[in-house]
Amino acid sequence: MLAAVEAILSSTGSLPPEVQTAIETLLNIVEILTQENKSLRSEVERLGKLLEERKRAKTTTGDGAKTNDHSSEGRRARRTPKQRPAIDRRSFKALTIHEEVECPVDPSTLPPDAVRLGDEFVNVQDVVIRPHNIQFLRHVYYSAKEKEFFRGPLPQGYDVGDFGADLRSLILSLKYCGNMSEPKIREFLENFDVEVSAGSVSNILTKTADQFEQEFDDLVLAGLNSTAYQQTDDTSARVAGEFWHTHVLCNPYYAAYFTLPTRDRFAVLAVLQNTQELHYLLNKTTRDLLRNDFIVPEKWQRRLEELGDVQLDQPSMDQLLGDWFKTSNRQLRVSIAHAAAIVYYRQQSAVPVVQTLVCDDAPQFKLLTENLALCWIHEGRHYERLTPVVRRHAEMLESFVERFWDYYSSLQDYRAGPNDERAAELRREFDELMSTRTGYKALDDRIATTAGNKADLLTVLSIPTVPLHNNASELLARVSARRRDVSLHSKSVRGARSMDIFTSIVQTCKKLGVSAYEYLRDRLHGQNEFPSLAEMIAEVSQAKELAIC
Repeated sequence: MLAAVEAILSSTGSLPPEVQTAIETLLNIVEILTQENKSLRSEVERLGKLLEERKRAKTTTGDGAKTNDHSSEGRRARRTPKQRPAIDRRSFKALTIHEEVECPVDPSTLPPDAVRLGDEFVNVQDVVIRPHNIQFLRHVYYSAKEKEFFRGPLPQGYDVGDFGADLRSLILSLKYCGNMSEPKIREFLENFDVEVSAGSVSNILTKTADQFEQEFDDLVLAGLNSTAYQQTDDTSARVAGEFWHTHVLCNPYYAAYFTLPTRDRFAVLAVLQNTQELHYLLNKTTRDLLRNDFIVPEKWQRRLEELGDVQLDQPSMDQLLGDWFKTSNRQLRVSIAHAAAIVYYRQQSAVPVVQTLVCDDAPQFKLLTENLALCWIHEGRHYERLTPVVRRHAEMLESFVERFWDYYSSLQDYRAGPNDERAAELRREFDELMSTRTGYKALDDRIATTAGNKADLLTVLSIPTVPLHNNASELLARVSARRRDVSLHSKSVRGARSMDIFTSIVQTCKKLGVSAYEYLRDRLHGQNEFPSLAEMIAEVSQAKELAIC
């Protein structure tokens, strides 16, 4: 029907302006009604699936709705140089030879004139998995005078429970490198005659994390120091049957995970400071922030001014706001707490203050740092989600999206060779691109929204080292999502904390090109032959900085 209408319009030639406007309005109404219909159908499908799952007494972690593939990878790939095919590293990596076996030729099979010319070397990789149980004979003495036993000490790495450091490292690696569930880890070990209970596997995966708490804290601090920008994202999590959120903080040298009950601004501030309890600062800067950005009534600004300059911990802040507001004015009390927490973060010196945060356009990331760098891939997905049914609207969308990704490609080129003249030119090109008006209301509204984010989308023009997209943190968040698919949830807060610590260590090892198994084994044996991850992060980031200079 729409095709027939458009055919009639194209055959009638030019139309009076008021008729043209009326037709465009009606076509936009068609788009709106079509999208509403699709949304309602999707909701019906989601509720049907949810009802079916409940009938089967299954637990779901998502909303069950069917979603379309809105990836823009295909469009962007056409604008980036083709990468060379992946090289098989096995052909070039030097292998450590553990055993040499000679392979002679049976003399009876050789002709009389055969002469030995030399030897060929064929390297075959293999692995040996077998139990290695050790019985330690501890000398025991008893002093009747002191009424005390004296026992010979066990070697380091074997003095914690009934399982050695190698086995504990393997269990941790199977969980956090191989993404295996605890029952499957136990089943794997039982196939090699390792006697380990389900409780022992669980204890190794949780209690061992205590030994790496300081490693985690040092890793986060080194990561925050390594670049002026940080990338962040979050994904849903389940802890003790409740919905939580796993936050990711990263850059090219490290990855850190924080599973918290919320995903609001307080949670993001806790992540940036690697703390479980926020602090608050009430002063002139706080009042200015409340006046200009949170629009707090003058009455409460005067109340804050009467307090003077004061720093509060979490209980004190809760007490102050409770006395002022009791249980009412929730939005106002949250605004005051947000502003005070932000100001404290900006002036504290316990951790480096992040200058630029690469993220999506969620409200919890705003006002925290000096600069925001919005993800262009996130922005592009909004256009990919538009599904016009009117052909002319589809053509308008296709044309604009092509120009959008062409501009993105220009920003990529700029990062490789930044200069002030090109930056000014790209700002003008952005204004020109985002001033496009098509008559397709959904597209025009989306373009206007993108134009409103100009400063945050063009952060790269003033800070060229900042990435244009947030794929790095999205991929790290996907690690937690895939683990959730396997294990569904953590049974306790302690288990979630252990998962954060080991996932951070394993993913940081991956970024640094270090074997996570060997690193964990080194630490559990107490050998400390590897430098700490914090030291490696500092070394690699400094080397990169010197190379750029």
